[in-house]
Amino acid sequence: MKKHPLVILFAGLFVVVFVAWFFFFDFFLGFLKVPLPPSNIYEVKGKYNENEYYVKYSDTIKVDIQKGIDSIIAEVNASISLKDSNSIISKFNKGDSCVFVDGVFLDLFLISDEVYECTDSAFDPTVYTIAKLWGFGPDGSEQIDGLYRNMEDRDLRDSLVLDYVDAASAEMESHMGYSKVRIGGDLLYNTMEEMNDKNMQDNFACKEDPALQMDFSALAKGYIVDKIYDYLLYKKKISNFLVYVGGEVIAAGTRPDGSSWSVEVDNPTKEKATKLGFKLNAEFPAMAVCENYSKSKRVGKEVISATFDPRKHLPVENEMVAVVILGQECVKADAYATAFMVMGITESIDFVETNPFESFEAYFIYKNEKGEFKTYASPGLTEIMANDGKSSTKK
Repeated sequence: MKKHPLVILFAGLFVVVFVAWFFFFDFFLGFLKVPLPPSNIYEVKGKYNENEYYVKYSDTIKVDIQKGIDSIIAEVNASISLKDSNSIISKFNKGDSCVFVDGVFLDLFLISDEVYECTDSAFDPTVYTIAKLWGFGPDGSEQIDGLYRNMEDRDLRDSLVLDYVDAASAEMESHMGYSKVRIGGDLLYNTMEEMNDKNMQDNFACKEDPALQMDFSALAKGYIVDKIYDYLLYKKKISNFLVYVGGEVIAAGTRPDGSSWSVEVDNPTKEKATKLGFKLNAEFPAMAVCENYSKSKRVGKEVISATFDPRKHLPVENEMVAVVILGQECVKADAYATAFMVMGITESIDFVETNPFESFEAYFIYKNEKGEFKTYASPGLTEIMANDGKSSTKK
């Protein structure tokens, strides 16, 4: 039986195409592989209050992110800026009962409450009630500088100022405490469906004591870093970037060459200016720093720490010099860094090594009884630094 001419034709074409594909495959493959344009690192800079911020991101094109970042900062300032008399926290501090709060205030209140409980009140935003007496905050310097201003004997004046603020802090002790602040409203609804129906719009913060005041600045930079992270990753679809806001950092992805994003921290243990390097990875992409030397105030021969101990109701006086926390969220790393500065080296090491439910690593710089600088790296951080080719440090 004869084969149909069309069958013979198609069979012949198939053989020709197969032979051409076999011999010219590499040529066609090379033709189809169109190289992507190389990634570059772009940078955006700005200011958050007195702090510098910058974002470095790796992409094939430059994306407009400045307006979005500035919008995040404006939203946070409208909620918790002590310099803005119309901010929610300013109204809370000046008021004597309750104020309506927004999502930013609510977020920071709940995170602060968690860290407050976990650290046995070592972290407490109501410490601002006494911190302003010592010259910190927007109006703090004016208050302390105005004390005994006309006194000619400067040594006597400084002594009187210290006695006054110390006594005033003791009197204000009963007017602070995070447990005296309550959140009410839609947050109290029992089910997520009910909260979604209300859209979480009607929440309010109340204080038992009119003299109590709060300040969320100890975790505000970390919060902004996390918000920018979400904006870049989920809204702008940028996969590789580094966010820095006044010392707090978070990273995503890698640099164009595939290496990890790395950051440097001032090393106060050296006479000459040196840096400590840390690499950020997927497990610990965020880093926060709290130190006790750059923002301190001097009254006569006394150096007043910018960090306050809410349990002693006084400026911190312990051996801790600097705290570096690597974690998954920058806002929590920021809060815990402050808490450890308050707790001191012994209590902080004990907390880090006996609380596995908190996912972070810690690096502490402190002074021993002889005034010598010492360092401590948590077990996990020691391993990370060793894997990165860095020498590990121990207490």
